[in-house]
Amino acid sequence: MGFFDDLVFSAEEPCEGLREELFEEPAARGGEVVRLGPPDEDAARERPPLDWFAPAPVPQLAVAGGGPAAKVLLTGWSVWPDSVTLHLVVHRTVRGQSEGQSRQSGLRVGLLLGDGRRVTSLDADRDEYGTVLGPAADRAAAFPGRPTGLIPLDPGGMRDSLFRTDVDLYLTELPPPGETRLVVEWPDEDIPETSTPVDADALRAAAAHAVEVWPGLPTPGATGTRSLVFTRLGGPAAFLAPPMSGRERALLREREAARVRYVPRGDWAGMGYEDWGDAALIRARLDGGAPVDEQVWSGATPLHLAAERGDAEAVGLLLAHVTRVDAPDEEGHTALWHAVCKGDEDSVRALIRAGADVWTPQTGPWSPGRLLLTTPLAAVVADLPGAVALPDEELAAFRAADALIAAFDEEMWTEGLGVAFVRDLDADEVIRRLGAEPARCPEVPSEEAPFDEDEDDYDTSLRFVAVTDLPGSPGGCVITQDGYMPGDDAVLRAISADTTAYGLYFNPKGGTHGTLARDGRCVEHEEIGLSPEATDPAAHWHFRFWQAGPGVPYDALDLAYACAAAGLRVTDARRALDHTLPRRWVELPADLVR
Repeated sequence: MGFFDDLVFSAEEPCEGLREELFEEPAARGGEVVRLGPPDEDAARERPPLDWFAPAPVPQLAVAGGGPAAKVLLTGWSVWPDSVTLHLVVHRTVRGQSEGQSRQSGLRVGLLLGDGRRVTSLDADRDEYGTVLGPAADRAAAFPGRPTGLIPLDPGGMRDSLFRTDVDLYLTELPPPGETRLVVEWPDEDIPETSTPVDADALRAAAAHAVEVWPGLPTPGATGTRSLVFTRLGGPAAFLAPPMSGRERALLREREAARVRYVPRGDWAGMGYEDWGDAALIRARLDGGAPVDEQVWSGATPLHLAAERGDAEAVGLLLAHVTRVDAPDEEGHTALWHAVCKGDEDSVRALIRAGADVWTPQTGPWSPGRLLLTTPLAAVVADLPGAVALPDEELAAFRAADALIAAFDEEMWTEGLGVAFVRDLDADEVIRRLGAEPARCPEVPSEEAPFDEDEDDYDTSLRFVAVTDLPGSPGGCVITQDGYMPGDDAVLRAISADTTAYGLYFNPKGGTHGTLARDGRCVEHEEIGLSPEATDPAAHWHFRFWQAGPGVPYDALDLAYACAAAGLRVTDARRALDHTLPRRWVELPADLVR
């Protein structure tokens, strides 16, 4: 990358010129005198302290950059006690542009300092700066913050030539010791990036020779509310390149990231979730010497991550280099386990061909092969040595769970949704248990709901739930709300007398939380949908909470599990959760709302 590439953008617009303004209170206009006080810590903050010091000149004559019709000459430096002004002269043989010609860039100037920092005339975050003479409070209020980079200065005075322009750039500190270089570039004038050495030690030594014009000045007393402000709104002459906008800078970062993405490098830093499916990127990292057996995250090696998030091509690339195909992550899972959970047949076969252990349990009784036997990929491992068929009752539990998952398998919006399944009770009975009269709760279209979801506040909407019959064998009904009340203990206790109910809340802040109620008591609270541990109920395995990947119907798994926990067996639950269809609304009594 060039010195200025991340600071400039094509199709730059000329920047606005300088402007000076005088701000004063109306009552102070007239013949009031403003007296110069001694320099303070802000005297050289945004411009040279020329009111107090005569700088020490350090001549340096050199061609800093040249093109066919323009040259940039370095003529020297003005050194102040703690800062320095760079003097350039631009000579051109042609002035102006043809009408309609686009301006692609301006003159770019920068310093590479001895401590590795880069300061330029394009540095951003200098929206407006200036020097204030007057009460200290006025100064602090007017211009907070600190400018950065090389500040363009207006040399002022009459122009003696159409083909020569002075360019003065101000650095608010002395260059640190060490090698310093002046860098210029001007694409419009075919001036390439050119570097010129600078003697930073000579500049630092010259600072001691700057002359203080008014030593021992007394601090002037306050003279009213008048403040003199020199304001810089645009910067230097129009041919200097302005900084990029935020949008331009972001676009340039994207281009640079794309350029360097496939440059070989010897580590796995910066690899995002989807990057583990980019075989070309993984190959570039391997070519750069990235350690293939390194634990990248939570004990997971690149092979784990490619099996979990990538594809068979990425897995195959890594298998050619790994030394331990069965290395465990922090949870004791191998790459084959993750490939099984994702359901990627090609990755599973590649890992098995590479010698991956199929049958050793990794969580409770579950091994990668045992999980595969519950999926459509069972044939991949069914005839391998060590295979043991699953008991009929376990296969039946998986088939029953899959049937319920299919009943809910339709894309739906569940964020913030509350659901409660109630066994054996119809909608009329549930409405009565919620303290309302069924006759007063007719089925109405969604647009006739008793509250306006767009206008009413959230607390108002929590007072209402929708109750819908859910046929099945056995069936029951379902309570829904865009809120947490269907899963609230008080509601579940009210509706579960002599039966079973399960409430579920898809918390938008994270996690899906369930509550089982039986015979008017809440008997279990749990977070569901997480990858099961050895101590979790068998149903967490049957409803496939262990599955992962973009094609997994996570919401359907959770809803089917909750439905089964309440004891319902249904074949089509989509109508109960379709918010666009008519529903029966119930206003909850005050003792159930919190």
